[in-house]
Amino acid sequence: MAPPLNPASSLNPASSVDAASSLHPPSSVNPASSPRGEAAATPLPRDLLDEPSWYLHRQRLDVLLERLQSPNARVLALWDAAGSGKTTLMAAWARRMHALNHPVHWFSGRDLDGGRTVRTAWPGLAVDRQEPDTGLRRFVFIDDLHLAVATGPRAPNQPFGPKLTDLLDGLSGSDSDLRFVVSGRYRPVSGTAPLEASGALIECPDDTLAFTLDETFALARHQGVPLSQDDGTALWRHTGGWATALALAMTRTAEGDDLDLRRFNGDNRAVADYLGAEIVTGLDDADREVLLRSAVGEVVPLDLAVVVTERADAGDVLERLARRNTLIGREPDADGSEDYRYHPILLAYLQAEGRRRDSSEAAARHAQASRWYSDRADGAAALTQSLQASDSDVVVEMLERYGLDLALAGETDLVGRALGRVQRAPAEPATLAMRLLLLAPHFPARRRVHQLFDAADGAITATRKAGPVDPGLTRWAAIVDILHALHATDRTDVESRLHTVRTGSASFVRGDPAVDLLAATAEGRCLDRLGQPQPAEDTLREVAETARVTGFEWLFLVASDLAATAAGHGGNWLHVAMLESQMAASRAAGRAADDISSRAMLYAMIERYERCLPLDPLILDELAAVGETQSDAGVSVPAQVLALLAQLSATPTSRQALDRLTLLMREVGAEHPRALSLCCVPLIEVSGALDGRAETQVLVRLVERVLGEDSLEALLLRFLLVPPTRAGHPAEARLRTAAVDERTAWRGSSIVSAWVALAHVADVSGRHVESDTRLLRALRLASQFGAERAFLHRGGQGVGLVKARVGRLGDLDEFARQILQRAADVRVDQRPATADRALNSPVLTQREREVLRELPYHQSVLEIARKRNVSPNTVKTHLRNIYQKLDAKNRADAVVIAQDRGLL
Repeated sequence: MAPPLNPASSLNPASSVDAASSLHPPSSVNPASSPRGEAAATPLPRDLLDEPSWYLHRQRLDVLLERLQSPNARVLALWDAAGSGKTTLMAAWARRMHALNHPVHWFSGRDLDGGRTVRTAWPGLAVDRQEPDTGLRRFVFIDDLHLAVATGPRAPNQPFGPKLTDLLDGLSGSDSDLRFVVSGRYRPVSGTAPLEASGALIECPDDTLAFTLDETFALARHQGVPLSQDDGTALWRHTGGWATALALAMTRTAEGDDLDLRRFNGDNRAVADYLGAEIVTGLDDADREVLLRSAVGEVVPLDLAVVVTERADAGDVLERLARRNTLIGREPDADGSEDYRYHPILLAYLQAEGRRRDSSEAAARHAQASRWYSDRADGAAALTQSLQASDSDVVVEMLERYGLDLALAGETDLVGRALGRVQRAPAEPATLAMRLLLLAPHFPARRRVHQLFDAADGAITATRKAGPVDPGLTRWAAIVDILHALHATDRTDVESRLHTVRTGSASFVRGDPAVDLLAATAEGRCLDRLGQPQPAEDTLREVAETARVTGFEWLFLVASDLAATAAGHGGNWLHVAMLESQMAASRAAGRAADDISSRAMLYAMIERYERCLPLDPLILDELAAVGETQSDAGVSVPAQVLALLAQLSATPTSRQALDRLTLLMREVGAEHPRALSLCCVPLIEVSGALDGRAETQVLVRLVERVLGEDSLEALLLRFLLVPPTRAGHPAEARLRTAAVDERTAWRGSSIVSAWVALAHVADVSGRHVESDTRLLRALRLASQFGAERAFLHRGGQGVGLVKARVGRLGDLDEFARQILQRAADVRVDQRPATADRALNSPVLTQREREVLRELPYHQSVLEIARKRNVSPNTVKTHLRNIYQKLDAKNRADAVVIAQDRGLL
């Protein structure tokens, strides 16, 4: 039985008798008057009579009880380990059925001890009732059925428990209104097959009662425990959703304990006491020793268990423990062999106990397991076990053997932890090369990178001088040469490094698939830096495809990212969109484990933004913090830009977002031009609404300095500053030339925005056929790039063009309707239209804007004059100009118009 989540919620003993009797029908047998030899129905335990405040209803579990009420179902069985919450759930069900007027009976497995059945324990249940069918059913709850065992001693290998059909004594088949809900720590040895065959038995799969991640957060909210995403995820992972551990963690936190939920596991004293009392103590010494010594990992192959326990019968012991649900389960391996999975809460407890008993022996078992996995070429498991062995020599050995392949496969977090473990060990070429690899391909923290390269070159030279060169050193020397090529930026250095990769030490180990693909990646990077984007893209895309096939997920992302950069340099924005999209769809895009997987997540967020889909603020916060943990502003700056753009979408005239974006553009725009190109058009919209044309022109000049005067973005912004007329636009020809060329753009969506602006100008000037052609060009590019948001800018300028032509856009009609739907979803009519009007309306001077800001406060002209330190006549002159420029009749009218245009 699981302990109550909050002991303070137990019922008052004085009221327990009435509460208990209310759960039973009038015909229930009174214990005091029951015939000799007959047991009365056992009342619910005192702390389960009323529903406690901490109890969380889980709909997916309540559905199981609803299934039991179907015509064929008779028995619902919950087999799970101690502390999983079986009793808590059954008591909630019992209370629910009683509230619906169903007769409810409660037994414990001990009531059926000594071979007794439900019929002999309570004969009244077997009475054939002749009452008319009322639709009510009788529910019999039997808790802790594993206690219903035959009396007398049992040999260790003897099957345990009576038959389930014998316990229920045929009642499930004879009484159509009778339903059983039974629970126990393990299945009875037999008797379930007939019930399963007839469809009468509903058995829950393993871990059914375990809390899911969402349910963990729901439980925290239910108990008033503030739980961050990271803390909640770590708590759920470390507890495996085990009810008792979650209950203890939540209760102690709610009571004010300063508990580190990220580290809460089976080594917590309260959890350890429960595990020791309920699971470990009941085992004999031999079984307990096997359990303790075999707990080297969450999943332990049977052959490894035999090795680390030095017991040939370890499989028999683990199988017996698995059958008894001792928080161990059997898990068939892919090759057909048997593995055993240890529940994370039990594993943490056993490993902590092992270290306390003999830390050196526990470390030796992990070292033994590390080499066992290494012999089977399981690099991830070998390196993981080496970390628990607390032996830097073993860690270095596994890094040298498997580090490169693991890093290229995406296990960068594991490799990084291993490098952290050998931080104080003598610097080896392998470990230095691995540290550099984890910083590739963008190599943040330049000073640190130069230090590592100097150390790696020095270590390689020293090792070569010390004696004969072994193949391992040749391999790591080649990797360092490749990383030098990836890092090079000066043209002369790039040419030299590229030549070294093609003809130097790297050429002698190109038969190694990992080294060959890494070398090809460096070649592609060098070609792009030498002004050859097309061959660079071809090389990098080939690497990406091969890396994907061979399982090198990290290298696939690196090569795809570099290929997208090369495609952008060549103006091939369709390829850029395709490459970034496949990065966003990769498995690594779901976790920010390293720089490159963070970039995959970033591309997924950018794709959602440009498609007008909601952004996850938690992911943006995580990415924005990457710069603090991984020193990569290439991820954190774009994430900050996205977060601010999302803020502008919600609050179109946000001064805070405008100022922050302007600051980013000024401070780091030159280092991250592509990221800042995202916000160019929104920036001038908001600036025009809040500060007028003069300030917006200053902002455009800032964009020109950052992105280049001849960039498509700069040309587009200058174009948008001048409203079109019936005669057209003076900069129309220049913008059209740049939009056709495409190579001057920093982002594909900028090209779409340019064609939308050109279509609008043609429409205003009456050239409707030309407007149609330009709009079709914008739509086709937007469908290829995934850039629907470009149509929402400028008060939904593009949306208006699409709306007027939908139904006659040919194969683009469906995409056009999608744009209209996205515009409706983000309520474009409430967004930048005010900004657009402000940008194209007469501009207020700085003095006029100052006076305008005083108008909502109902001050007299004299009061405003004193406050602004000017004469009353000057204030009156400013007011006349304000009314004229805003086309306002009076002060109140001016305030309304100014608010509508975002000027206040």
